[in-house]
Amino acid sequence: MRPASATTPASERVAAILDAACRVVVREGAHGLRMASVAREAGVSKALVHYYFTNRQELLRNAFARSEERWQRALGDELAQVPTGAARVERALLVSIDAEQPFGDQRALWNEVWSGLRYDGELRPLVDSSYRAWLDRLVGLIEDGRHDESVHASVDAWQAAWRLAAVGDGLDSMLYLGLLGRDEARELMLGSIRRELAPV
Repeated sequence: MRPASATTPASERVAAILDAACRVVVREGAHGLRMASVAREAGVSKALVHYYFTNRQELLRNAFARSEERWQRALGDELAQVPTGAARVERALLVSIDAEQPFGDQRALWNEVWSGLRYDGELRPLVDSSYRAWLDRLVGLIEDGRHDESVHASVDAWQAAWRLAAVGDGLDSMLYLGLLGRDEARELMLGSIRRELAPV
């Protein structure tokens, strides 16, 4: 993205700053988020960053919200290409541990944001809302699969979604710590999905 300038519309300047903040968090961690580093990354003055965002906490909250919105849109576009509910469940969970853009950066940013929850009470509702939206999406995809018969009618969509989300989180943490490789994580995720969605 080209650096924002004085002639750039305000909405584009804000977007450039938030995208830069996301890149800084992914590269340096949430603790490395500084107004000056974001200004350098965005190619703007530190004063301009302060003009739009009072402090780093506000900047982090807004960067997370922007990243989450972009991730949800990308995921929706991805799932629109998949024909059945069961296949959409599989794709949604696999991209959640995928290193490819934009999904890889969102997971890295998500992990960093989690670490700041106890220090920023205003961040918690955003993360809570985001996580509940993720769970609701999984429940809906499983229910879609029950309707199109790609998921067995006996599967409890709510319970399966929560268990699969927990598996995804656990695998993401293991990847983050380097305890297993991405191919291993994919195989474990696929095994869990197939067990959850299989006839009982």
